[in-house]
Amino acid sequence: MINVLLTGDSRVFRGIALNILSIIKYTKCPVHFHIMTIGVPWDKCVKLSKDNFNIIRDTLKNLRPDCEMSYYDISEQFFKTFESSPNKKPIYTPASLTRLFLADVIKCDKLIYLDCDTMACSSLEEFEKLNIDDYEMAATLDFMGHRWIKRDYFNSGVLYINMKKINETKLFQNAIELLKHKKFYFADQTALYKTVKKILYLPRKFNEQRSIKNDTVIKHFNKGIRPFPFCVYNIKQWNVKKVHNFLKIYNFDDIYDEYNKYFSKYEPLIY
Repeated sequence: MINVLLTGDSRVFRGIALNILSIIKYTKCPVHFHIMTIGVPWDKCVKLSKDNFNIIRDTLKNLRPDCEMSYYDISEQFFKTFESSPNKKPIYTPASLTRLFLADVIKCDKLIYLDCDTMACSSLEEFEKLNIDDYEMAATLDFMGHRWIKRDYFNSGVLYINMKKINETKLFQNAIELLKHKKFYFADQTALYKTVKKILYLPRKFNEQRSIKNDTVIKHFNKGIRPFPFCVYNIKQWNVKKVHNFLKIYNFDDIYDEYNKYFSKYEPLIY
């Protein structure tokens, strides 16, 4: 069974549902989806409710009875850890730090972490072809960060994690300790970059941050820049109108139809 972690708060219901629909389209072996969420009394961060989790879980069970979903509310632990941290309000959302607690709650050998603004374009079994036995995790370069920050600066939106190794090295715990005391612009991503000791750099097909290619495994709808005319964009996959008109991406139209069939009455997509 492939283990996948998705994290976020109440604002990513659409992202989680779309992500899961895309994964089960291409990945025919069983998948265990782990959903970690937080709610904290700052920055309008409300946890993904158990009711909304159950809506997605029940739909998944009807579509793919061989798959599983687990729910983890780590709000109390998160609050105690980051209440006094200079990173308690990162640039995006406090929920972006949730993944750092994965070693405390998930037990498996290998784990694929995916941001909720990602979509599968082919089978996750491509990850299992990778040998990360000697590495803490595998990641791809950050499209903009490796040009402007450090040449080896990676993007933490897609991670293939060796759980045994990171439990030995305390990678994620060390990143948390760093964030308790030092402020970073890209908080969790930079903390992992500074604390990881053995990382395997992957081809961009595992975390495609721009145009989808024939071999793309994961498409990441992260922030980008267009030079002519200059603009900064941050279009998520649930904004179908902009995905079509601005990004010119139509690869997920069948997934949008599936979403509308099962979930539109809860959180409609944006057209």
